[in-house]
Amino acid sequence: MKQLFLTTGEVKQAYTIKGIVHATVKKTLTAEQLDEVDNFDELYRQVQDILIERAVAKDGDGIIGVSFEPQIVRVSVGPKYLMLHGYGTVISLN
Repeated sequence: MKQLFLTTGEVKQAYTIKGIVHATVKKTLTAEQLDEVDNFDELYRQVQDILIERAVAKDGDGIIGVSFEPQIVRVSVGPKYLMLHGYGTVISLN
């Protein structure tokens, strides 16, 4: 598989924009897992993997301006959900 880079910033070389990619994943927390409400580590890995897959599909070399938006969703009668949305701009280095 092609090695891509992800960065929250810019790159200091010429590039062509290939498009925007985004991904959202969630994890349901059962009553026994409520202590894990701040544990987004696995969700970050999952979102990064999806972003990379989508960047490869656009024939990109990397993703710049990557941002993540973590969210805890509470349902009135039910479990809590950890949700993580990530997005960025796919580029091809010139």
